[in-house]
Amino acid sequence: MDALTYSQVAKSFGDVAAVKPLDLAIPEGGIFGLLGPNGAGKTTLIRMTMGIYLPDAGQIEVMGKPRGRETASLLGYLPEDRGLYLKMKVGELLRFFGCLRGLTTHEASSRATAGLKRLGLAQWENNKVDELSKGMQQKIQLLVAIQHRPKVAILDEPFSGLDPVNVELFMDVIQEAIKEGTTVVLSTHQMEQVEKLCHSIALINKGQIVLRGDVAKIRGDYGSRAVQVEYSDGASLAPETFSDLAEQAMIHPNEARFFLRPTAHSGMILKRLLEHHVKVSKFEEAQASMHDIFVKVVTGEDAHAN
Repeated sequence: MDALTYSQVAKSFGDVAAVKPLDLAIPEGGIFGLLGPNGAGKTTLIRMTMGIYLPDAGQIEVMGKPRGRETASLLGYLPEDRGLYLKMKVGELLRFFGCLRGLTTHEASSRATAGLKRLGLAQWENNKVDELSKGMQQKIQLLVAIQHRPKVAILDEPFSGLDPVNVELFMDVIQEAIKEGTTVVLSTHQMEQVEKLCHSIALINKGQIVLRGDVAKIRGDYGSRAVQVEYSDGASLAPETFSDLAEQAMIHPNEARFFLRPTAHSGMILKRLLEHHVKVSKFEEAQASMHDIFVKVVTGEDAHAN
């Protein structure tokens, strides 16, 4: 069974088509990456999934059932724009949201206490939310999303504003939720987290899906034609210098990454660099990162897109 299914789902705001008719199946289990640049339509898709917006056309299913009141308790949501009641006490807030999602008072209380202990916030249970730091509030928001053990948890930029220690803690807690049967849909701009966590992804741009599939396969497909270079004295380099050799050249002061054209090979890139008196310290064929692929597909609508 798929965790979420979208069948010809579309949404417009006036003359703007935020989501054009699309089909997407998100498999049950693991972490699925829902990616896209700002304004691509992914937040609109998420809000339709949660019932904040109604689609203009098409149908959304949650665990094989049409999205509606009866599926609300199957979903958990950590929004990008946080939604906590700042004047409530932390424990009260968690119990309140737990009961809203179908937990008994006893279940909501025990899970709130256990969740706060797991995230190192047990001593803050009786404090008001606005007395917590932003990072601590982020932990509370995560508990709101997963404490009722939803079948699907949609986490929109869950790592925003967290230090590296708490990023690792969040990843551990997310993996624990998956082991308990929750499918996680992760929306983030942090591509290194996508590589580390996601089994498969869908990339949305201009309201349409332009890339989807297994992360390892996608990286492998793109990586065979990628070259990574580290150098000095490269300040004068420009992408146009390599336009005949590379479909895309990502040039930085001390390093660059090139996606080769079918007629080019890596030695041609090295030769061009030396012709421009660049001192190369590292030169290797490299597997494309999800950051590279994201930029390449969004800016170039690459042939791999569908």
